[in-house]
Amino acid sequence: MTTVNSGGPAHAHWRGGPAHAYTDAGDAWAHAADDVMALALGEFGPSTEAGAAGTRVLDVGTGSGPAALAAARAGATAVGLDREPRLLRLAEDRARDTGLGDRTRFVVGDAMSLPFPADAFDVVVSTFGVMFAPDPVRCAAELVRVCRPGGLVAVASWTPDGVMGRIAPTVTRRPPESSADDAPTRWGDPGHVLPWFDPLPVSVRTRVCRVRVSYPSIAAAVRIFENKPGPLRAHRAALEAAGQWSAARAALAALFADHNTATDGRLVWDVPYLLVLGRVAGPDPA
Repeated sequence: MTTVNSGGPAHAHWRGGPAHAYTDAGDAWAHAADDVMALALGEFGPSTEAGAAGTRVLDVGTGSGPAALAAARAGATAVGLDREPRLLRLAEDRARDTGLGDRTRFVVGDAMSLPFPADAFDVVVSTFGVMFAPDPVRCAAELVRVCRPGGLVAVASWTPDGVMGRIAPTVTRRPPESSADDAPTRWGDPGHVLPWFDPLPVSVRTRVCRVRVSYPSIAAAVRIFENKPGPLRAHRAALEAAGQWSAARAALAALFADHNTATDGRLVWDVPYLLVLGRVAGPDPA
């Protein structure tokens, strides 16, 4: 879950957070990027013997790079963009260690002002990244702008009714520096998302998908999430100052338990997310 990637308050909360504290949480659902990328590349066009070779992919809010690396494994060339240099260094290390360095590039940038010309990519994706940017209308326009006519935009975001979407409301009803009107889970609600894309030259449809997420135990998951850079860390700091963190932490553990499907001491969730798929209008250059 890329809570610091796209600017705004979530990015500000990163400061002081080591990269491992981010990946301890996010690596548990990084495999969702494989599913999203496979579907996006399949929707973009039929595969060939060379896979997705020649396909240009942009991963916005790449974090530690799971979607960009999934694109590279499929044979595409991928650019991963994020505002946090420490995460980009981790993504570069993972690309190098897996032999994908020649098909990936990672750049610092803002989802609300992508540093690329129009029509620069065939496929533009974001897995749990742009949902944390403060201006979703601008983000939607930027995703479509840099995707070529005939190309595909794919955005995965947590739904508000799933366990990931309920973490912040469980900890506190009014997250610091945000409100219900700018909650990241708006990206997981078609009622919000579709109007953002309506004025743009793109045909959009949505579907709800699920990803299995597991941790060694409920207690381990609580420790991981309370130390993860992002909005929850700000909640924790504010509630600790008010002497209310112990109760909020207990509520978080109860939420995790309510959604647990495991019976062996582990914590296992099947977490819903909304996948937005948009075909950019215009003649296909191919």
